[in-house]
Amino acid sequence: MYQKLYEQINYSFKNEEILELVLSHKSTGDKNNERLEFLGDAILGAVISEDLYNRFCDIQEGDLTRIRASLVKGSKLAEKGKDLGILSLAKLSKAAKNLSDIEGSSISETIFEALIGGIYLDSSWHDVKRVILFLYKKDLESININDSFKDPKSELQEYLQSIGKEPLEYKCEGFHDGNQEIFKCHASFGERKFFADGKSKKKAQMKVAEKILKSIE
Repeated sequence: MYQKLYEQINYSFKNEEILELVLSHKSTGDKNNERLEFLGDAILGAVISEDLYNRFCDIQEGDLTRIRASLVKGSKLAEKGKDLGILSLAKLSKAAKNLSDIEGSSISETIFEALIGGIYLDSSWHDVKRVILFLYKKDLESININDSFKDPKSELQEYLQSIGKEPLEYKCEGFHDGNQEIFKCHASFGERKFFADGKSKKKAQMKVAEKILKSIE
């Protein structure tokens, strides 16, 4: 059932119960992948940070931070998840399956992070690092240190300044989803409102900015 996924990630789960949990979106109930998502987020950041540190010996901390952010931002994780066909394997509630913009939702992103956490629990640090570097091989090898690597919020602000418009106001509200605090943010651009949520205000605002930039392209 999961053979294609195994081939794509260059790893086979020894305990497929962990993979079943990886694919279980929070909409399915209490037994879901949120804890694995939390773990995967931390592991992914650490592995990418180590690789960038070793790969670029002459780059300062600020530039390393910006490059890492470009590699682990929400849209990049969603792209990775979509490349793996994660949505076709995801276990979702009926309501989540019927989302009008399921492709544009954060489901692929969160399951990809959970997948990283699941691989770690199923194997070891060495194995999960190998998988991450395999999945990010092209991204890491194609980095151009002369790029600006601006975050979406800064990029959007520069665009607005260039056309003589004021910076956007991001309105955010925090709430608890189980044991996890989630922030929902939105901003108005043109005649539309753009919404996103994240594990921090900053992450939620970045996602809103990403959506607005995508609508401008």
